[in-house]
Amino acid sequence: MSQLKENVKVLIADDHQMFNDGMKMMLSPEPSIEVVGQVFSGKDVMDAIHRLNPKVILLDINMPHMNGLDAAAQIVKDYKEVKVIMLTMYNDKKFIEDCQKMGVHGYVLKNSGIDEVMEAIVQVVEGKKYYDPKLTKPTLENRHGDDFFMKQFQLTKREIEIIGLVGKSMTNEEIAEKLFLSIATVKTHRNNINLKLSINKPADLVKFAIEHGL
Repeated sequence: MSQLKENVKVLIADDHQMFNDGMKMMLSPEPSIEVVGQVFSGKDVMDAIHRLNPKVILLDINMPHMNGLDAAAQIVKDYKEVKVIMLTMYNDKKFIEDCQKMGVHGYVLKNSGIDEVMEAIVQVVEGKKYYDPKLTKPTLENRHGDDFFMKQFQLTKREIEIIGLVGKSMTNEEIAEKLFLSIATVKTHRNNINLKLSINKPADLVKFAIEHGL
């Protein structure tokens, strides 16, 4: 693994407290890393940059109030000296291409180890781009239907079916009637979906369904 040649201030932006805290714990022993702050919503990122002057931001895509992609676009535009690394569960062609187009410096999957995250930090601080070697470039043609989502997001066929119906703006009651399920069962499936996709709002699930062609 490459080594940092300077001390680097890092800001962690992720709305999941356990992941945010865990990332801080893993980075803190690194002698050249100073975790200067943690934020848990997109709207707090800009204020934290102004107050804390980080060199690198580890930024989740799916956050409340302002999503990570919108935050990244603003950071790249307004804070040229700050390096943005998306740290996300989404191994998704559209998100990856959007990040590349807007000039995001790095993109690392959340199932990576700390060595991978450190390598990304080193590379972007040196002025290079770092996109996780595990990233795929799936298209709608080669996703092989449900298999892609079952492997990529650990979704069941029933959950994929429900996401598709949510994407068509169907209510829980309508979904239950269509699939011959109880409303309680539909709600349970939707809670599980939200946990797997790190989604907090119904609108985000609709967006996910549309963006993934479900």
